[in-house]
Amino acid sequence: MKKQLHFITIILMLAGTFAGWAQKEEKEQPFSFTVVDTINGEIRTARYESEKIYLELLERKNNRIKYLLLDKQRYESDQRTQLAKEIKDINERIGKLENYTVEMSKKDKEFTAELYAQKISAYDAMVDSEIAFVEINGSSFDNKRSGTTLKLFGTPGVTSVGSDKYRKNISTTSGLTLGFGYNFINGDNLAIDDFSYGKNEYFSIGVNWKTALNKSQTIRFKYGIEYQTQGTELNGNRAFTISDPNNTQIERLNFDFDKAKFRQDQLVFPVHFEFSGTDRKEYEDGRVRYNDYDKFKFGIGGYAGFNLSSRLKYKYELDGQDVKQTNVNAFDTNALVYGLDAYFGKGDLVLFGRMGLNDIFKSGSVDGQYVAFGIRFQ
Repeated sequence: MKKQLHFITIILMLAGTFAGWAQKEEKEQPFSFTVVDTINGEIRTARYESEKIYLELLERKNNRIKYLLLDKQRYESDQRTQLAKEIKDINERIGKLENYTVEMSKKDKEFTAELYAQKISAYDAMVDSEIAFVEINGSSFDNKRSGTTLKLFGTPGVTSVGSDKYRKNISTTSGLTLGFGYNFINGDNLAIDDFSYGKNEYFSIGVNWKTALNKSQTIRFKYGIEYQTQGTELNGNRAFTISDPNNTQIERLNFDFDKAKFRQDQLVFPVHFEFSGTDRKEYEDGRVRYNDYDKFKFGIGGYAGFNLSSRLKYKYELDGQDVKQTNVNAFDTNALVYGLDAYFGKGDLVLFGRMGLNDIFKSGSVDGQYVAFGIRFQ
């Protein structure tokens, strides 16, 4: 017991010694660069480890203040644009509503204008207080209000990264894509009737960008990257066989199975030309935005990429026991994939059709190309 106490005492003494050294080192940390500044009439002296660190912090502070000033201008412009729209709607009520008088419209316009003035004033006060805080605490930086905004399907608007939302025009936007559908293989001796209807699925997820090709942004070039998986299962107790790895064929199995599904995972790069109408909105500060959220759209193009993996999953019963078997990358499949793609829809929901042009298997094996159709959120 005494030995344990002695050991603990030594450990505590060493810890105290190291802590003292650490505090001494911290106190003796050199500050080689000094800045004297006046903030709100008060002289302040700040010391930095180097001029480089000071300049980095100063740049961050100035960028933050610049962002806040632009944000205040943008908000006021947005509110004034919305106010003008509401005033126009109030004026139109006079002819549409039987009991609505000019005097009533005057009161409504005064009330609406006062409401928007209060909103602008409150927002200005909030931003001004944050600017004052940044002036005093120059190293403070709030990433929450200056980060990246990504447009998701189902939300109108445009993508803004950093200060893009202050630009007069934005021609490139981005978003996520998510597709679900039915999938089968078409070939010399294969068609849609050769596959089980409930066990053939297509799924894709990716990111896409759209760049306007004309001023009204009704014609766009769309491009991106997608992961897609295509699963197929033959009916009639048949499956793709790999008795010869260099010659994949279709055979009728001599046992009943619950599952004999062939699946490929692929990474592709789709490109399209997209056509649709747009709504144009111009703000008081000169910013112009085009929105195609509720418009019908049509796209035509194709894709190219490569195969990530191929697998065949068996599930069957043998001598009263459930057996599961998976064969991975044991087929003579082609590495490169490519094909055509088209879609039609409204807003973020479209119907699509995708047809592969490459042979799934190499020459001498089963002749077949993928065909998929379904819905896509984009």
